[in-house]
Amino acid sequence: MTFRNTNDIRKIILLILFIIALLIAGVLFIDWLGKSVGISVPLPGLNYLKSVSFKKKVKISEDPYLLEREELSKEKERLSMLDEQIRNYEKEILAKETDVNKKLEALNEMKANLDKRQNMMDDIEKQKNNRQQNIREQALKIYNMPPKDAVALLEKQTEPDVVDILREIDAYSDEIGKQSTSPYLLKLMGDINKDKAANVLRKLKYSNEGKVTSVETIDKNTETPPAP
Repeated sequence: MTFRNTNDIRKIILLILFIIALLIAGVLFIDWLGKSVGISVPLPGLNYLKSVSFKKKVKISEDPYLLEREELSKEKERLSMLDEQIRNYEKEILAKETDVNKKLEALNEMKANLDKRQNMMDDIEKQKNNRQQNIREQALKIYNMPPKDAVALLEKQTEPDVVDILREIDAYSDEIGKQSTSPYLLKLMGDINKDKAANVLRKLKYSNEGKVTSVETIDKNTETPPAP
C-alpha cells in the first residue's frame, strides 16, 4: 500500500512538472507567434522566463578563458609581426654592411694605389735629387781639373750626363762670376770624338728651352781655355 502511494506521488510530481513545462513552452510560443505577426502580447512572467533562459544560454556557451585566449592570440600576432620587422631590419642592416665593406675595400685599394704611386714619385724625386747632386759634384770637380784630364773624364760619361755636366758648369760659372770652361772642354772633346761632341752640342742647343748656352759661342780657333 505504501509503495503504491509513493508511485502515485511520483506520478503527480511528474505531471505537475510536465504541466509547468507546457505552460512555459506555451508562453514562449505565444510570444514568438505575437512577434511574428507584429503583436506584442504582455504575458505575466515572460520577461523573467526570457532572462532565465538567456542566462542559461550564456552560462552554457560562455568560456571563462575565451577572453584570455583572444588576448593571447592578439599578443602572439603582434609579436609575430614585430619579429618579422626585426628580421627585415636585420636584412637591411646586413645589406648596408656588405655595401659599406665593399666601399671600404675599394677605398683601401685606392689608398694602396695612391701610396704606391707616391712612393714611386718619391723614389723618382730622390733619384733625380741624387743625380742632380752627383752632376753638381762632377761639374765642380771637372771645372777645377786640368782641361785634358777633365775631357778624359767627360769622355767616359754618357751623352746626357755630359750635357748636364756642361750645363752645370755654366751655372756654376755664373754663380762665381767667371767665364765658363764648357766651350773649351767641348772643343777638346771634338778633337777626340767628333760625333759625340756634335751630339752633345746639338742636345745643349735644343734642350735648353731657347736659352743660349756658352757652348754656342765656341770659337774653333781658340786653343787655350778661359781662366778659371
